[in-house]
Amino acid sequence: MNRLKNIVFVFKALPEKYLIILAFAIIYSLISLVNHYLFRTYALDLGLYSNSLYDYSHFQWNDSSIFKTVPENLLADHFDIYLIAYSPLVWIFGSYTLLIIQIVSVLFGGLGVYRYFVEDRFLAAFAMLFFFSFFGVHIALAYDFHDSVVVAMLVPWLFVFSKERKMGRCILMIVILWLGKENSALWIAFICFGLAILSRKDRKWFLFYVISGFFSLIYFMVIMKFVMPGLAVNGKYPHFNYSHLGTTIGEAVTYLVMHPLDSFQLMVSNFSGDVTADNLKSDLIKYLLFSGILLLFFRPVYLLMLIPIFFQKLFHNTFTLWGAGYHYCIEFAPILAIGIFEVIGKLKKSTFRKISAGIMVVLAMSMTYKRLGAAYLYAPEKNLDFLSKEHYVKEYDIKPVYEAFGLIPDDAIVSCQTSLVPHLANRDFCYTYPVIKDAEYILLAKKDVFYPVFQDSVFRAGIDHYRRSGAWIKLVDNNEVFLVKKRKSH
Repeated sequence: MNRLKNIVFVFKALPEKYLIILAFAIIYSLISLVNHYLFRTYALDLGLYSNSLYDYSHFQWNDSSIFKTVPENLLADHFDIYLIAYSPLVWIFGSYTLLIIQIVSVLFGGLGVYRYFVEDRFLAAFAMLFFFSFFGVHIALAYDFHDSVVVAMLVPWLFVFSKERKMGRCILMIVILWLGKENSALWIAFICFGLAILSRKDRKWFLFYVISGFFSLIYFMVIMKFVMPGLAVNGKYPHFNYSHLGTTIGEAVTYLVMHPLDSFQLMVSNFSGDVTADNLKSDLIKYLLFSGILLLFFRPVYLLMLIPIFFQKLFHNTFTLWGAGYHYCIEFAPILAIGIFEVIGKLKKSTFRKISAGIMVVLAMSMTYKRLGAAYLYAPEKNLDFLSKEHYVKEYDIKPVYEAFGLIPDDAIVSCQTSLVPHLANRDFCYTYPVIKDAEYILLAKKDVFYPVFQDSVFRAGIDHYRRSGAWIKLVDNNEVFLVKKRKSH
């Protein structure tokens, strides 16, 4: 009884922000870490980035061999310098490293939101609750690891240092944000221009943000036009997938300026030709409306900051980006949290502020709850719905899979299916099956997803081929696992 009283006393003594952080740390871990343990993380992107941690921690570049048959520097695919900084942690946390970093980054972002409103502790706590409850945060954590999550979680701190008028820290934060991903500098440019408008009465800070915005654009163009194509095998940036606007960034900007009505039509319509995508854009708008985005019309400068986010989502060739799913909504979180609660903070009556803040938190939680129980396109809802029993159960016995891991030497070259790659990527070479190349071991979980092999019959035929091949020694072949080792040639 005394121990229980001591625990209660400790919790009462903790400031509300730490209690909120603790609660959501548990929730996020139940989503992300449980998914990884149950093989619901995949070669892209967790496996790829985990493999890069291994390479960077050994002072070598990553060659993208997880998913590419022709070696190419990973920085040609996404210009993410953060991974280099994270790399030593892989020796401590293993395959969970990036998932833990992602969770910590979200908690750090929420702390930044709290600090931005710290003069009003009630408003600060509810802004943090809104941020942590926002559907875009939960769905990002449910589907693997993404460098854009960490970038978005640092944005609140740029607002904090701007509000506190700490120019040196603002410069440092802007540079750090540039390094997270190649397109983050474009978003930061719009944020800087927005902060310039907010600082228009202070000449020094206005000029600082205007200059920072233009430097962000220059950095963005240099990385996209010269650095990444220079690292790529084919000399091109691989992710400009906006063919309806043009083949280059310059052509896209020209089209947007010269054809505003046609551009708007593209932005709101399903131009994919696939009926599956008919309601995705309207679905996103509904989620954002019920998350309070209309309040930003009272502070439209925050909508300015979201322009590149809307554009990169709604004009993209791939319709999976359009809706309220995966990690593609994470950038809305910091802008909505700060913008909406800044509007609420301007209300004169304390009662109105409290009621409005409470309503926004309830709405955010409601939208996330709605997203919990609905599968998004090809992603199973059990990835996200941490409130359901199914989230904590795998369709097959995973124990034999983990036992098979123990039969593979740490330095062996492995080919395995996408859901197993993140667990075995902490080595020099790990390929996503059916890529074999010089693999010494092939490991397959027979009842798990077999993407990118699209047919079950083809997957089974592959197993049968290696089972009968004299070039491979069968180590495990039961209901759950197939593991073979390449026979040494004499």
